[in-house]
Amino acid sequence: MAQVGQSSKPKSILRLFPRLNRGDRISLVELFEKNAEWNIDFIVMMALATALAALGLLQNSTPVVIGAMLVAPLMSPLIGSGFALVQGNLDLFLGSMKAMSYGVICGFLISFLLGFCTLEYELTLEVIARGNVNFLDLLVAFLSGVAAAYSMGRPELFATIAGVAIAAALVPPLAVVGIACASGVYWLAGASAVLLITNLVAIILGAAFVFRCLGVHGAVADSKMPAWASRIFILLILVAGMPIYPLADRAQKQALLGQTRPHIYPASLKVRQAVQDRVDQEKDVEVLAVARVGVEPEHGINIVLVSKRDPPKNLSEDLDATVDNALGENIKVRVAILKGTVDDYLQEVN
Repeated sequence: MAQVGQSSKPKSILRLFPRLNRGDRISLVELFEKNAEWNIDFIVMMALATALAALGLLQNSTPVVIGAMLVAPLMSPLIGSGFALVQGNLDLFLGSMKAMSYGVICGFLISFLLGFCTLEYELTLEVIARGNVNFLDLLVAFLSGVAAAYSMGRPELFATIAGVAIAAALVPPLAVVGIACASGVYWLAGASAVLLITNLVAIILGAAFVFRCLGVHGAVADSKMPAWASRIFILLILVAGMPIYPLADRAQKQALLGQTRPHIYPASLKVRQAVQDRVDQEKDVEVLAVARVGVEPEHGINIVLVSKRDPPKNLSEDLDATVDNALGENIKVRVAILKGTVDDYLQEVN
């Protein structure tokens, strides 16, 4: 016979996680309030992180981009937002969201300015890659929030937060939004903005999930989440959930078709403009592509033209000289001329 008063409820799975005591929770609130404060230190670090990310992306330099992720101060406000939702701490939530919002605006302005000052640089593969968003990016962001929150809740694991910051990759898509807007490539800016927003939301949700598992609660243990926190939590789930199907579908198609690995690299804006100016002097001749076949200068420049009729015989030599003048040095130039129009070949590709 069971003893009177003995609970027959199964042990909650949440009890498998280490619990944060009252002192731990107070320390976390103080940490988040300090790190999520919008001050000159936050502005300087955010500006430096975005500038490093933008320059690294424009140079195709992965180490520089990784360095920018380590410098960025965005992770603390995001994790603090997740903590505040679970605890029902409105002041901490508003402070964290304010710091995050101002940080994003600051990062956009810095990257837009750098993009505007470097318009002569061609958008690199590192930049364009941020427009290729799929479901795996959302999953990475959610797990990054889980890992960051767990490491912050366990002092002995706090050293791993640097690796989590790299995995979260918040600053590169933010930098691409500014660079793409400055360059007028709005489809890329939109895709990178989707990646940024889903990353931000997924990290907050991941952090909230972990802090709930670690025993964070409101003023009264086992109390319900405040109405404002419930509404925001539902809103975040909806924002994160809306792109799941299209992103998952894209990931499936990418898995079937294989990864995109370009065999040519875009030439600089200066070279393309010089070639275009010379070709415009000829009737019924159009530029289909101006590209490099490798990353080293000795690989040269490939120019593909299309024409309805036979072009002048000296056009290839003129284009060779045009590229040399644009670059200020002698570069190997290959010119191929195809019959037809640009529209003919674009229709075949589509």
